[in-house]
Amino acid sequence: MGTAPVPLKMNGITEVLTSEVVKLVVGQGDGQKTFYIHKELFQSKAPVFDKMFGGSFKEALTGSAALPDDTCEAFEIFSKWLYLSMTEHTNLIILDLVPRPLTCKIRWQLIETIVFADKYCIDELSDLIMSVWMRFQKDGLPIMELKKITSYIVANCANRCKARDFFALTWASVMLQNPGEGHYIPIGTDLDAFINDNDFAKQVIKGMSSLACRTNDGWQRLCDYHLHGRSVFCYELRTRVHINPPESVGGKTSVPNPAKKRQLA
Repeated sequence: MGTAPVPLKMNGITEVLTSEVVKLVVGQGDGQKTFYIHKELFQSKAPVFDKMFGGSFKEALTGSAALPDDTCEAFEIFSKWLYLSMTEHTNLIILDLVPRPLTCKIRWQLIETIVFADKYCIDELSDLIMSVWMRFQKDGLPIMELKKITSYIVANCANRCKARDFFALTWASVMLQNPGEGHYIPIGTDLDAFINDNDFAKQVIKGMSSLACRTNDGWQRLCDYHLHGRSVFCYELRTRVHINPPESVGGKTSVPNPAKKRQLA
């Protein structure tokens, strides 16, 4: 796993735990929740958070901030990760971050966390969530859930987000399933999840190109779905996972209204 922080020494923990606690109000309406996090720890994980509480902005003066466009579910995982990263190596955090097996509810929480990490450029968290997903989501998703997830990722994540690569390859595997094997055969409306996003559609076609010869039989190196640089040691360097086709499950799955996608400079 890349960018894995070395657990803090005891004096570092003391500095964090004796720093000011900031108040974060996340979400809107009935789903709104309030979180309390040590300021030094919160500022250390993303430049935007450092500017928010480290300068002369209102948030720094009041010790509180509102994040109405973020979800409480994603922020819950983010908060848990902040404190676990103080004392645990990344390979252990992966085991402790969310309960298993990954239910539909937990999977959606992970997807929302990927979007949160992409929005605030927290690559370390993004890499961690991709490891959790690819390690523990062994079975193919129901097709309606795959469509919902794909729509949300495509609408909310920048092109550099590795989840886009992963789900593009998943759709590529859908398109290249052997006929007559009892697998799900996509229909035109299934492609609505991504066909209108030219960049993602190109990723799917590129994935089909790489899978067409079936030389790797769907096995992928997990580290390839991390954002960290090549010079960074990765716990997942030798971990390989299989891209499984979706299940065919009836019924409708609602797709939430996406937030505006982050624009890269």
